[in-house]
Order: sequence, then C-alpha cells, then structure tokens
Amino acid sequence: MEVRPAAQGRAAAGRVALLAVLLPVCCRAAPERIRYAIPEELGRGSLVGPLARDLGLSPTDLPARKLRIVSGDEKQYFTLWEDNTNLRINERIDREGICGAVSPCVLSLEAVVENPFNIFHVSVTIQDINDNAPQFDREFVAIEMIESTPPGTRFPLSSGRDPDIGANSLQNYQLTPNPLFSLVVRESPDRTKHAELVLEKSLDREKERNHHLILTAVDGGDPVRSGTTQIKINVTDANDNPPVFTKEIYKVRVLENLPEGSLAFQVKATDGDEGTNAEITYSFSDIANSARQLFTLDSRTGDVKVTGPLDYEEEKYYEATVEGKDGGGLIAHAKVHIDILDVNDNAPTLALLPILNPIPEDSVPSTVVAVINVRDRDSGITDK
Repeated sequence: MEVRPAAQGRAAAGRVALLAVLLPVCCRAAPERIRYAIPEELGRGSLVGPLARDLGLSPTDLPARKLRIVSGDEKQYFTLWEDNTNLRINERIDREGICGAVSPCVLSLEAVVENPFNIFHVSVTIQDINDNAPQFDREFVAIEMIESTPPGTRFPLSSGRDPDIGANSLQNYQLTPNPLFSLVVRESPDRTKHAELVLEKSLDREKERNHHLILTAVDGGDPVRSGTTQIKINVTDANDNPPVFTKEIYKVRVLENLPEGSLAFQVKATDGDEGTNAEITYSFSDIANSARQLFTLDSRTGDVKVTGPLDYEEEKYYEATVEGKDGGGLIAHAKVHIDILDVNDNAPTLALLPILNPIPEDSVPSTVVAVINVRDRDSGITDK
C-alpha cells in the first residue's frame, strides 16, 4: 500500500496534510483550487459558495460522483447540507479566535469526488468585521509626577487593545483637553499605536496636587467604536534623580517548556540618589491579561518568573512595559519583548475517512479506499 500527501491545510494552527490511501497505483489530486471569501460571524447555513457548480459538477453527476468535503480543523466550520451542492456555514466563525492578528485569515479544506476519484483544494478567506471595540486592561491608571518634572517629559500610557484588524483595529487615541498636558501617539514597527502623555507646563503641587484626565481609544470602523480609561495624576515633592533601566528594550526568548516557577529574565534599574530615594520598586505598568497570568515580576529584585503554562501554539509573543519607581516617587519605564520558542511537544494526530467499507474483493488496483488527515501543531521541522 502506498501513501502520498494530497493537499495541505491552514497554516495558522499548524500544518495539515491530506493523504490518500491507495492500492498499488496512486492517482494524483487535481491541482485546481477553489477560492471563496466571506465575512466572519455569518449565521449557520449561510452560503459560502456554489461548490458543485464551481467544480463543474451538474445535478445529474452528483449521485454518482458522491461529492464530500474533508477538513483538518477540530471544528467543522463548513458543510454541504442536504442539497449536497452548495458549501455552507456549519459552525460560528470568529476570525479573531481562529487567526488573531494573522492576515489574511484562510481556512482550507478538500473537496473529494468519486468515479473518477479526484481531490480539489478549497480555501475560504475570512474577512474581518468591526465586532470588537477597543479596550483597556484597567479602568483607572495612576501616574505620579514629581513637581520638578521639566516640561516636555513623556509618560507612557496604558495601551488599548482591539482584536480586529485593518481599518477596524485601533487607529488613534484622544485625551480630554487640559492646558498642562498633551497627547502624542507613536506607531511601532508592527503598526500598533501607543499613547504617551506629554507635560506641557511646570507643575505646582502647592496649587494642585491631583489632575484627572480621560484617555479614549478609537478604531476606524463604520460606525466608529471606542473604549476609555481614566488617568489620575498625583503630583509629588521633588526628588533629584529618576531611576534608569539598564536597557530601554529587554528582548527575551523563552522556551515554551520552561517549568513554572523558573526565572525567565531580570530587569534592572539604578538610581543616583541615596536612602529611600534610591530604593527601586518594580511593577508591570502595561501588560495584557494573558501575559499577566503567565509571568510575575518581583517588585524588589526585578526577577520575572514563569507562573503559568507557556504554549507556542497558542501565543508566540508577549509585550509589556516595566516600571521602576524610587522611594521619592520618580519613575522610569522599559519595554519588554518576550518571544516564545517552539519545542516538539505535539504528536501528530490521524483521522480516517473510509470511502469503501467494506472493500469489495474484486476491487481493481488504484481503487481509493480511504482518506487520512494528519495534523501536527508544532512549527518548522518538528511538524514533518
């Protein structure tokens, strides 16, 4: 018996290979690919495309050709239903849950026909809709500013998050008007946007100890969706030297099988002052909830330890902002970029779709008897 790969499935969740199990001589899968595009969140039964017609099958051909679809996904997102001609939605398709920030988001399946046997590759592009509003991790953000802070000083603000992509993703930030403060929006190389609060005029703690602002994150959808967080600024007495981190950006690579409780990396800041003004306390000032459940930061030593199961197949990258605050209230910030490295922790899985069961004893060579799905969620050479 000879086994040959016939097609490959979606890349976002690993690599899926479709194998045809043949008697001595193997037929080849047709190279044609049928492509469809649909928006996410369509209702069950919604039309994806006229699959039988696009394959060149007439209604009179269908009983003999026995059209069916094969997918390597855990969920069967598509079906032929009773008419056996049109490809339709079978399960709710949430683009953000399936592909995250990956674009385009493509689901792949195979159309199998008999008499004669052939396999056609079908790809369905899932288009984003503006079904998510920008959100902040925290409803309130507290910032301490020393009254001697010079105008022009910038303070990173909590980043909004929007799982939508393209124009539907987070596009800009807005700040309630205040003569002492302004807002600067910066764009990272990955095109995500981050807000920074800019001090425009000198502070006077004796006149006003607290300031309250509202930061709004808006997307580019139609209609526009938005989310807000409140910023409370506490003005403190003067302290000469702020903390300084040893790096502006800590780039860290962590194996996904690193045991819980292990030290992942360390951040470090120094302060030129003495006494309590030189004692630095570390904390995460901006971190996604998913990362907060996996990493903890020792406020005294700056050690970052793994406190949850890392999984490269679920999340490959985390970003956070670390804050160092001295005893006099001065703060410094550093970015942390954490890359999760893949290890070979997933075994291939098999799924068998019988075509002839039982197999007639007079079956001729080249008769297709079954189709096998092989799936390995690991990346690189580990999925071979």
